[in-house]
Amino acid sequence: MTWQSTSTNATSSSKSCEIFGLDEDDKTNILVYKYRSGSKNLEVTSQHDLCKALDADPNLPFLRVTKKKIPRGNSRLEVRTEDLLMPDDLKKYSEKPTLKSSLANVGLPSLAYWKRLLFNQYPELYIVSRSISPSPESSLNNSPESSQHVSPATTFPVDAPRPGSSKPKGGAE
Repeated sequence: MTWQSTSTNATSSSKSCEIFGLDEDDKTNILVYKYRSGSKNLEVTSQHDLCKALDADPNLPFLRVTKKKIPRGNSRLEVRTEDLLMPDDLKKYSEKPTLKSSLANVGLPSLAYWKRLLFNQYPELYIVSRSISPSPESSLNNSPESSQHVSPATTFPVDAPRPGSSKPKGGAE
């Protein structure tokens, strides 16, 4: 009798790799743009490191990772609204007039530009962004049902005495 074990053939795939179709074992350099992160530069990392960073993010279900082709010879790349959308959302919102609006114009790092031009490296820009659709948590807090359960105690401020002032105002001593 032969026993087959799947544990020796199984790979430990991260959740972000499954969601976004990233290759956890790929350690070649990629360019990553984090939309609205406050970062001024593109990040040079690998898909492996990107997967680890995304898995560590508590907001993983509300993130998106999309790819945009980098034309050879371009030192700058325009990021549009359509570049942030997943393919199913792109079909859903295809008639919207703001899909072509520019969100950012990012410059490639000098080394990445030359490697792209001479050696055809960095073929795509990986764009990490928050989901455009509202998260389930925020829709629960902003729903009409939650606004119907307001108590007067939380609606009107209560004048609380200031700390350390036990004397009534305007009174003679």
